[in-house]
Formats: sequence, C-alpha cells, structure tokens
Amino acid sequence: MLRRHSKLSSAGSNHFVTTVTRIRGNWFVEPKTCTSLLTLFEWCRNRYRLDCIGYVLMPDHFHLVLHQPEQDRSISQCQMQFKKMSSGQLRIPQFHEVRLWQNGYDDVLIPGADAVITKLKYVHSNPVRRGLVENAIDYLWSSSRFYEGRESGLITVRHFSS
Repeated sequence: MLRRHSKLSSAGSNHFVTTVTRIRGNWFVEPKTCTSLLTLFEWCRNRYRLDCIGYVLMPDHFHLVLHQPEQDRSISQCQMQFKKMSSGQLRIPQFHEVRLWQNGYDDVLIPGADAVITKLKYVHSNPVRRGLVENAIDYLWSSSRFYEGRESGLITVRHFSS
C-alpha cells in the first residue's frame, strides 16, 4: 500500500518501509544478488542522507527501519532511485517483461521509541518466521547481527536505543 510520504516525512522521524517484488518468489537468495541489492541500497541511503536503524532483505521483499534526520522527501526519492537502479542491474530472467518491484512501497511513521523496538524485533524475526534460519542472528542479510555486537553488514546501521 502506498502512503502519502510528503505528509509523513518530517525532520527526526522514524519510518517502517517495505518494498515488495511484483511477482512473489525466491528472487533474492543468491549471495551475489543479495550483496548487490544491499550495496546499492547503501549507496542510495548515503545519497539521500538517511540513517538506517534496521533492515532485512527477504527473498521477495525488503524491510527497513529508517530515520529521516532532515525535513524533505528523501525516503521517497531514495526508494525511487533504489528500485530503478536495482531493476536495471539485476536482470532476473523472470522479470524480463515485467517490472521487478511493485508500484509504490509501504511507509509507516513509527510513533516513538517503544514502537521502533517493536519494529526492529519484527524485522529481525522475519527470516525465522519464514523458516530460513532458526535464529535471527544466523541470517546474513539483516541488521540482527549488528545488534548482537557482531558486524554491521553491507548497510551502515545507526544503533537505536530507547
């Protein structure tokens, strides 16, 4: 569902953002594909000056918890750029005639520290619920390992504490 980003975006706001592939499936499972997507998102995140609080790249969708430090439409610009560039770079054969990503994306304003913690737990437990790993920390394409003090991964994560 597309939300109206200009109404949600304000300096210092936190957002739960989800981007989904047009055709559901196991598209992002190969390490090379996952590395490419996360590296590309990191470039876009830097370009649009967003802070990433948490993330998980699933086989057919991407969850992000983002902090917008400045007043502008940088989340929507970042998502547009990311989707455009990733669609052009990945070249998944099944998407030859169809766009890789669904139109729009979901952007939900997170209204406080407790809600951010809840969203981070949801994001990090996603691979466990899907049966991809037994423990969230074992999933390589997530910020869960960062919060366990291990590594930040391909996306720079800003630690969130309530």
